[in-house]
Amino acid sequence: MRCFEGTICLNLGKLTAWNHVPDVQPILTVEDMIDIEEVILKSDKVRQECSELGIVDMSSVFADPWAVGRHLSYPGREKRLMQAFVYMRTSEEDNQYAHPLDFVPIVDVGQRKVISIDRIRPRDSKFTRPTIPQTCHNYLPRFVGKERYRKDVKPIVIQQPQGVSFSVTGHEIDWQKWNMRISMNYREGLVIHNISYQDGAEKRPLFYRISLSEMVVPYADPQLPHCRKQAFDVGEYGLGFCTNSLELGCDCLGSIYYFDAVFNDHQGKPYQVPNAVCLHEEDAGILFKHTDYRNGRSHTVRSRRLVISQNVTVANYDYGLYYYFYQDGSFQYEVKATGELNTHVLAKDETPGGHGTIVSPQINAQYHQHLFTIRIDPMLDGTRNTVAQVDVEPLPYPTGHPNNLYGNGFQTKTTILSNTLEGRQVANDQTGRFWKIMNEHRIHPYTQTPVAWKLTSNHQTPLFAREDSVVAERAGFATRTIWVTPYDETQMFPGGFYCNQSKGGEDTIASWVKPAHDIVHKDIVVWFTFGITHLPRVEDFPIMSVDACGFSMRPCNFFMANPALDVPPTDKKTNQSKNVQQKDSRGGCCSEKL
Repeated sequence: MRCFEGTICLNLGKLTAWNHVPDVQPILTVEDMIDIEEVILKSDKVRQECSELGIVDMSSVFADPWAVGRHLSYPGREKRLMQAFVYMRTSEEDNQYAHPLDFVPIVDVGQRKVISIDRIRPRDSKFTRPTIPQTCHNYLPRFVGKERYRKDVKPIVIQQPQGVSFSVTGHEIDWQKWNMRISMNYREGLVIHNISYQDGAEKRPLFYRISLSEMVVPYADPQLPHCRKQAFDVGEYGLGFCTNSLELGCDCLGSIYYFDAVFNDHQGKPYQVPNAVCLHEEDAGILFKHTDYRNGRSHTVRSRRLVISQNVTVANYDYGLYYYFYQDGSFQYEVKATGELNTHVLAKDETPGGHGTIVSPQINAQYHQHLFTIRIDPMLDGTRNTVAQVDVEPLPYPTGHPNNLYGNGFQTKTTILSNTLEGRQVANDQTGRFWKIMNEHRIHPYTQTPVAWKLTSNHQTPLFAREDSVVAERAGFATRTIWVTPYDETQMFPGGFYCNQSKGGEDTIASWVKPAHDIVHKDIVVWFTFGITHLPRVEDFPIMSVDACGFSMRPCNFFMANPALDVPPTDKKTNQSKNVQQKDSRGGCCSEKL
């Protein structure tokens, strides 16, 4: 199977270029998944495996096709390959991940043929094959039963009786002092463009483009075929292609504005995903508060945030992807991981071997990670930006020294990342490390330092695979917390444009940074990796409650004061809050009346 790149001129309505790209495999699509599952279920090899497990009704068998990663028996990318994890259901809509089977078919997509099957051998068992667990573990209402639902849950109603505070023109969004545009594409999904903030009379540019550029989900079990579990959900499948159509009152609450998305199928024909992006406002707790203990005067202002979100489903996992904009000029990105665990069947006497958790008898959920790399293209007051690394360190003087009499002193150490090799850095919790994106051509009049934005995260887990591992070679972006590169319009995806079946190295961020390129006072791109190391719990089964991770960006000596000073305080009359212990309550959030 060969790959071709075409260029179409929309003005002329014709193809202007058509070139063969050797030794690559394009992204996998939903059509691929559906087609390959059909191929697998019709395969005599697969039917024989199922028969040996006592399964004769192939309509009860299901396959989750995955990218094959790098298959040692089929090196290179001449063949377009997929692997599949196979399950069964005991009834329609039963949870298939409660009944995993013990083999993995390998499919030649071009030939539409199962070319081999990897049998998963029990590792420490007297059995040569496990039996398939038949106990059902379900979460849908028809299985749980309404009679089992909690009876003490009262409704929460979110209303905006005077309408929303944002306005939309096409794909342009205005919300209070924020202005931005959004787009959707097949690979990154939701992208935010041209973000600015109104600072008095000046509309200050902040970010040219922000998107989730790549992610990897490496599994910890070294046994074949589990070691090939290393899903690149952006580069191998495409978050756009995996987009959910969102449901009013379920995925988003309150007064909602939806954006539809348009993608293309295998034949290049467009199709629409209605309600692909949700836009709404929500209360975000206290924005700021202070109580004067001398007179009891309390002043509280509640925070509101603008939420732009997308939800995707990639096989067993679901991800909610949220962009948050706050009234004080700060920005946050959050991934909410949920869905179902990828499960593996164990023999009755088998253990996970130290690489997983038995979430139910014979059902193993393997340790894995979710590592996300966001692409941030800044333009803080212009495109000539610089990145600095900031560490907090104790003073070098011993306790009792005149410069550190009580031994309590500490200070910051700021290091300018001057080139792309220096721009590869890792998190350091011991020094409270964070990074600043700065414009050194604009100096704050108070601090006499460059205006900047501060980049932080509480979810800076390292890639635990070895540095020379297959997944580290393919996902080099995940070996560092931050990378900084000069802007290049061809460098969009740090795992490579053709990520599927890649070996790494070529056309990846690891190659872009060599040799060293200057990144001071340049049009730069910041690549930031954050994530979750998921050691499954029994409580994650049969469906996983949300596990969230993300990062924040906050103005750092950028404005002249707190930019949220003009946010009006709220009161009980406005937000219709009430004291359930009293028929009437006096006062409000603030003792002063507006």
